[in-house]
Amino acid sequence: MSMNLVSNLFNRQLLQQTLMAGIQQGGYGAGFADGVAAGQMNILSQLGLLSAGQLSNFQNLLGGFNPRQLGNCTPGIIPQPQIGLSGPPAGQGLQKNPAGWPDGSIKTAGGYTVVPEGNTSWKVFGPDQKPGDKPVTHVSGDPHVEQKDGTRWDFTKNSDFVLPDGTRLNCQTSSEKGYAVSTGLDISNGADHVHVGGLDGKPTVGDVTHDGYEWRAQHMAENPNRDTFRLGGDGDDWFLERGGKDLGKVTGAHMDAAAGAYVQTTDGQPYNIDPNLRPPFGSDAWGNMLRGESLDRVASMGLDPASANVIGQLFHADHSSTQLQEGMADLQQFSGPFGALRMLFQGPGEAFAAVGKMGDALNSLQSLQGDLMLNRAASWMM
Repeated sequence: MSMNLVSNLFNRQLLQQTLMAGIQQGGYGAGFADGVAAGQMNILSQLGLLSAGQLSNFQNLLGGFNPRQLGNCTPGIIPQPQIGLSGPPAGQGLQKNPAGWPDGSIKTAGGYTVVPEGNTSWKVFGPDQKPGDKPVTHVSGDPHVEQKDGTRWDFTKNSDFVLPDGTRLNCQTSSEKGYAVSTGLDISNGADHVHVGGLDGKPTVGDVTHDGYEWRAQHMAENPNRDTFRLGGDGDDWFLERGGKDLGKVTGAHMDAAAGAYVQTTDGQPYNIDPNLRPPFGSDAWGNMLRGESLDRVASMGLDPASANVIGQLFHADHSSTQLQEGMADLQQFSGPFGALRMLFQGPGEAFAAVGKMGDALNSLQSLQGDLMLNRAASWMM
């Protein structure tokens, strides 16, 4: 199933159309999630991963949509893919050991830097910050969260932290009850994924792997109701989402004896974020964010982890093939006599960047091919 899914051109074009339709219907920003939601129903039903009962339940979740919007996204009446509806941009999601930062730091496509210090401590710095600045967020101890504005609160359970550029961090803790500590992080942005272990001692930071979409989809499907904290407001506020419900901005926390865990205090206000904190429209980081947020919604709709992993492979294929096409198009402008003149006056920087984008995309596609071969071998052995 996996091989047919990611190699089917129609499925890839369908995904591209759905993403673009989300922009057109919902606009950019907070409205995107609503604008693309109806299209998710179509993807799942087209791929045979959504039963009639689940389809009905999903339609109930879309009560805010009018019949015309739903009709435009139901199977059987989707317009054929058009050349103008190309895939959104895609680029490198994570960079390990960025210049000037401590060893083991991870920089995201949107410019955030995660620094796993160890001894239970890890920090998140904003795009405009430098080493030595007070971080946007500092997590340490059991685990205590200190925001840049001085707000302090705590959490206990394995939880997710989502940055404004769509990066998802899963913080593993030593226990689901009591006074736990951070033990590890999984960080995903676009097709990239980094695992950090030993956070409660001396951290070990793995290499950047190209299974970001697959990890993210399976992670969401395994427990869509886990506590998720989203960075918003003016850039240093965290908003709590639990069971698909927005509970508001976190203002504090207390140890609940009955629950045996920290419970956060929230103000009940809906999630909001300064639009300037989102990646620029049309940038590579924006393309990564678009796919990541869309995948989160798909994988949280009741899929089993194996099916969610397949959906992640589809997103992976779309990301990497789009990235490869973009690199080829960027390099094309330097071909021929006029391209040589462009190179002469502008320098080789853009050409080198295009080659780098193509190389990253090819490495990512090779990683996907290897995973598919392993999946096929495993199916033969069963």
